[in-house]
Amino acid sequence: MFRKYFTYLMFLVSPLGAFGQGDLNTEKVTYPDTLTLRQSIEIGLENNRNLKKAILDETKAKYNRDEIRGAGLPQFSAYGQYNNFLDVFPQAVPGGIFGGDPNDIQVISLGVPQSLKAGFELSQLIYSNSYLIGLKAAKTGEEFYRLLAQQSEEDVIHEISMNYLGAIQLHLQRENLQANIDQLESLEKILQSQYENDLARKVDLNRVKVNLSSVRSELENLEISIYQREGYLKLVMGIPVDTELKLDKSVADMNEKVQDFQVADFNIFDRKDIQLLGVQETLYEYEYKNIKAQHQPQLVGFADWNKNAFAQEFDFLSQNKVWYQGFLIGLKLQIPIFDGLQTKSKAAQSKVNAQQLNLDRMQAEDAAELEYNTAVNKYYNSLSTLASLKDNLELSNDVLKDSELLYKEGLSPLTDLLDAETTQRTAQANYNNQIIQVRIAQLEILNSTGQITNLLN
Repeated sequence: MFRKYFTYLMFLVSPLGAFGQGDLNTEKVTYPDTLTLRQSIEIGLENNRNLKKAILDETKAKYNRDEIRGAGLPQFSAYGQYNNFLDVFPQAVPGGIFGGDPNDIQVISLGVPQSLKAGFELSQLIYSNSYLIGLKAAKTGEEFYRLLAQQSEEDVIHEISMNYLGAIQLHLQRENLQANIDQLESLEKILQSQYENDLARKVDLNRVKVNLSSVRSELENLEISIYQREGYLKLVMGIPVDTELKLDKSVADMNEKVQDFQVADFNIFDRKDIQLLGVQETLYEYEYKNIKAQHQPQLVGFADWNKNAFAQEFDFLSQNKVWYQGFLIGLKLQIPIFDGLQTKSKAAQSKVNAQQLNLDRMQAEDAAELEYNTAVNKYYNSLSTLASLKDNLELSNDVLKDSELLYKEGLSPLTDLLDAETTQRTAQANYNNQIIQVRIAQLEILNSTGQITNLLN
């Protein structure tokens, strides 16, 4: 019983994987006009299918514990048995019993053709160390699935946050491209008018048109990326992919989101994956103890009360039928002596499993520390890069303004203006992307320290 539960516990665990099909509830749900990151996370925690499955696994673990506990409670049942011997079984007895030759063998039919028996059976496990260990393992199993549900919750928060920021990053790129398209369209109109009045060269007008066409193509490809990113975000949130959502771009607010961030302290035991390995280690200890307990005695008490009736023909419904009562109580002691060294081999395998788990835990702890250090380094490097890109953006804005002024005054060629416009667009895009990279680095720090749920505070 214990090994069946333990095997189920060890191998039935499923990580976050493919998403399930749509819910049966087709009621139309409305969402805020502008969806913040926190609101997105809250919706995801309520609707994500894999998180729901993890919570159901936690509930199922409680029922498994009740099932194991039930094996130690009284087992009570009723039974009935009807026998119709078409030929009564013959029995061989010494001939001397009935006055014959003692050296002969007489074959007689003992019993009657029909019998009916009904009664109640009661059994109670009095002592079994394996059962007691199984109860402890079942309680630990509940803790295991509780941690799994919490880990699934953290995974949902992390995945929604990453995709939300990714979508915002693409939206900022689209705004930048759209602003450049508006600027190029305005410039195209000016050059078209100048060309018609012989004030501009056709080659200059064509260069603007080529540049405009290139930016429009880039925007079209970006629209596809936005659709895909937002679609996956909705999938993680557990809402229909055709739901119209407007994301809050203030997630990239420098003052509120970046400068006020505090790097969390690292405590490896705050991570759910490390806690899960600790619980698995405890389960392996129980498995080993249970295997050893199989060599220990088990005591069961039982009782049986019944009524019996016998007949040559079926007349058990007769009011004059005589029923004979039987009642017994007893104890059954089972003491394993030798099982072909199976228990010894199972215990050795359990020890090897525990050793492998210990190596997994050491590897996980080193990986967790590396993940945290990498996230912190990435965060500070991202801040440094952001400061540099901010200076570049300010310089590119100044250059663009000067180039526009010089071009309008006829002191600078169109190529200088186009180059300045391209440089500014690139600087703005790099700056926007870097803000998101800083925010992603913050998320990775929270995730590596097991504090990703702080996003809900």
